Amino acid sequence: MQLEQWERSSIRFMLSSRLNQLDGRAFEDFFHDVMCLRYPTFVNVRAYGNLGDMGADGLMLYDRKLYACYGAEDDEPDGVKGKVMGDLAKALDKRAGAFGTFVFVHNDRHGVHPKASLALGEARDTHPQLSFEIFGHRQFHNELCRLERWQLEDLLGPFPAEPVVTGVVLSELVPLLDHLAAFRRPFDQLPEVPQPSVQKMAYNNFSADAKHRMHGALPYIPQVKAYYAGRRDPNERDEVAAGFKDYYNLISPTCTDSDEVLYQLERHILGNEAPSPGKALNALVVLMFFFGECEIFEIPPAGWVPETQIQVVT
Repeated sequence: MQLEQWERSSIRFMLSSRLNQLDGRAFEDFFHDVMCLRYPTFVNVRAYGNLGDMGADGLMLYDRKLYACYGAEDDEPDGVKGKVMGDLAKALDKRAGAFGTFVFVHNDRHGVHPKASLALGEARDTHPQLSFEIFGHRQFHNELCRLERWQLEDLLGPFPAEPVVTGVVLSELVPLLDHLAAFRRPFDQLPEVPQPSVQKMAYNNFSADAKHRMHGALPYIPQVKAYYAGRRDPNERDEVAAGFKDYYNLISPTCTDSDEVLYQLERHILGNEAPSPGKALNALVVLMFFFGECEIFEIPPAGWVPETQIQVVT
């Protein structure tokens, strides 16, 4: 089932409302419900007597992922760091060799706590044999968007009776969009467009109109790089990138061409409300940053050259 954009936006707001009501065991139960609907190989582990949960709130059998849930009732920084390190230590003690990826699941819709990101960074350095992932609001949304309508309404309640108009959808991008609104300035003369981006536009068969708009956004990419370089959370950029990649993989199979995919990605940021020219450009600048970082759209194979550049030798 392919959801409409307004339905995906509705899921985001319905999910936020639901997560705001959940903590502790109730949050863990909701996580189990979502994952059991999505993956037949997911094992929802419950605590049992003196055994407890043996260091896992959930397991993905064949992907070798172990999930640890943190449904915080408060924002106490030492508590979240202790939870990460404690859950990891217990998992290594009770389930050593049973998993290759440790996934920290949290209910903070604003993003993972900085203390948790630092703890995961330390754990990565201490245990290089393991991979570490974060599962939060974006990941919940991406999983929910792949469910059937009846399953969604079972979990979140009924959808609005008709399409709703939404402004900026991705609240986590509001600070970045505000940064671009404050610091992006028009260029008198546009810098040269990076060649890899030109090749990638050609490979993905964008129309001339789309390429014209994309070229106009490319010179402002350094502002996005500067924004992420100044953020205290080292995982923020990677989390946003993973969200865009997941959303691209969700919508691209049902879109008719790359122009339509780009349009849907812009709506994913801005909602279906008609944006001002400045907001529309800022959203496109964000997308072109991740376009250049190879997080969205297809990458040309090594040595690929557009047909218009192929010289015929006679």
